[in-house]
Amino acid sequence: MASQIDKVAAENEDAKLAGVINFTGEVSDEYTEKIKEFGEKLDLQHVALTTTGDGDRFKVNEDADVTVMHYKGKKVAFNFATQGELTKAAIKKIVEGTGKILE
Repeated sequence: MASQIDKVAAENEDAKLAGVINFTGEVSDEYTEKIKEFGEKLDLQHVALTTTGDGDRFKVNEDADVTVMHYKGKKVAFNFATQGELTKAAIKKIVEGTGKILE
């Protein structure tokens, strides 16, 4: 999914589309290094990777393993949450959700 977000962000640079993947959890040097390795492995060029120990401020579903929010301005225009692994259908829905912020 991160590679697809990177691709969509690259294709829509003129529209100033930006991609950020925020990993929530206990922030540590080890966790930060794993996130860095993740970005390098996927060769992400148009997506910023960040981490926060304060996931509560994003008001995500605590039961979800993955939550994706697309913002337009400072408002959530698309919200998707799922438990377990991301399926191809879920990833497709998330990528298509970028249309809501490109309108």
